[in-house]
Amino acid sequence: MRKERFQKGRGRRGGSGGGRGRGNGGNYRNRGHQQRNSYEGGNQRERIAVESGGLVLIDQFMLANPEFIKKFGDIIDEAPEVKSELISYYGGRVVELTPGTYRIERDPFRYSIVIHPEGDSPEKEDLASKASTNLGHVFVDTRCLAMIDRELLDDSGLLEKYQQLWFSGQDKACRDLLRDNGGAVRYGFSRNSDELGVYSVPGEDVVCLWPDLQEPLESPQ
Repeated sequence: MRKERFQKGRGRRGGSGGGRGRGNGGNYRNRGHQQRNSYEGGNQRERIAVESGGLVLIDQFMLANPEFIKKFGDIIDEAPEVKSELISYYGGRVVELTPGTYRIERDPFRYSIVIHPEGDSPEKEDLASKASTNLGHVFVDTRCLAMIDRELLDDSGLLEKYQQLWFSGQDKACRDLLRDNGGAVRYGFSRNSDELGVYSVPGEDVVCLWPDLQEPLESPQ
């Protein structure tokens, strides 16, 4: 069965808090027949090295958020499940994947981000129906979604450097730092905030993110 998209209100979350406000969001439409040349080059460069088996999806600011960093440091020796709960509280999500290198394909016309093993090329036309396992949501307030291996969060030196770069206004250097350590950063789809549903394809290491919507924007094809 084809998965329908629905319109949903989105709101900005506090920079250092865990509240999840709701506001008025933009409409997202499938525009898959438009020209793709402008984004394919970027897709070729974006890869993620997942060594621990856990992929963290979280707003880029949270990696510099003093409150998040402090609370994560307090549970640094806890089980991965405890850390995942904290990441979820701050709007992120942890996805379990087979260790390896993954490719990210962001399609601004379909409003989708697809993460899949390098060397594989899933049929994008079928993903709306195949990605049937709902893994939750990711909240993106700063337009950029960070994607990193879970073990990078245990590197206090890396987070300290990231935080220093962030608060000195060096956003690009922050993104480059993540890329240099096997991570990636991709833009969301709204100039304000995004609430992206996270879905996986059962039995496959394929993760899809797209805006969750409440009211049909167009009739099913």
